[in-house]
Amino acid sequence: MILLGYASFPWECTKNLSNDGIVLLWNTLPGIDELSYSKGVTLVHEVGHWLGLYHTFQGGCTGGDSVSDTAAEGSPGYGCDTKLDTCKDSEGLDPVKNFMDYSDDCCRNSFTPGQR
Repeated sequence: MILLGYASFPWECTKNLSNDGIVLLWNTLPGIDELSYSKGVTLVHEVGHWLGLYHTFQGGCTGGDSVSDTAAEGSPGYGCDTKLDTCKDSEGLDPVKNFMDYSDDCCRNSFTPGQR
């Protein structure tokens, strides 16, 4: 898998301000390519990290992203399978429409109230 971008977490910048920020692969921005990740959602995702959010699948089915209203997700979602349920013992389907997942850009469109 290609690294589309990365960001520092807010608690990391106190240790080293020169590493504070967001880095993106240039063709993840809108209007450059017609790839699955070229609608600008990578920037939204990385800003989420920069503001302190983890991936929706961060701790798998038992750990989660430390936000109580995010459904558990055992592994990253790819594509846009809205019926995916990688944590059968937990309530809700995988949050593939969440900005902090890895689904295609055309699929991701929301944060949970707790993430906001």
